[in-house]
Amino acid sequence: MTSGLMSPPFARWDGLHLVLDLVAVERHLEALLATGGRIRNLRLRGAGDAIDVEAAVVWKGVPTRVRLELAEIRLRHRHLGFRLRRLRALGAVRVPRAAVAVALRAAFSPLLTVFPAPGIVVVDLRRWLPAELDLRVLTLQATARSLHFWFGAGALADLPGRSPRRLPPHGGSA
Repeated sequence: MTSGLMSPPFARWDGLHLVLDLVAVERHLEALLATGGRIRNLRLRGAGDAIDVEAAVVWKGVPTRVRLELAEIRLRHRHLGFRLRRLRALGAVRVPRAAVAVALRAAFSPLLTVFPAPGIVVVDLRRWLPAELDLRVLTLQATARSLHFWFGAGALADLPGRSPRRLPPHGGSA
């Protein structure tokens, strides 16, 4: 490596299309939510460039059906962000963003940062996405049961978890 120049990435791409099955996403989220019990019966549906979310939210011991929309979905620096829109309970009753923020914090406290006033939620994915990965969502398209992400140019700096070679113990060969 020459002084002042960075080595090229291990892999790079100019665009990437990823499709997630919303039924599989529901199953994974249900398993994650099962421990807290505050959010149940989660249903996800694609709606253009957003996801329509319906769930039973337990508030002060009473389950209430809540519906909202996740829009402006972005991925940057291993954090997934989105805006909460059209928050409704019991069909058409508007729900304050602050109430949803409290429920989300209770369910996912170590993973979420919630900004109630603008309705923005940021999910920390650093546990699952390696530091070596550079990904950015350009656009998203949701169909009834799938979610399509189009990523922009990105790179993988090195293989995740790769550590420098160590000398073998007691002079043996590697």
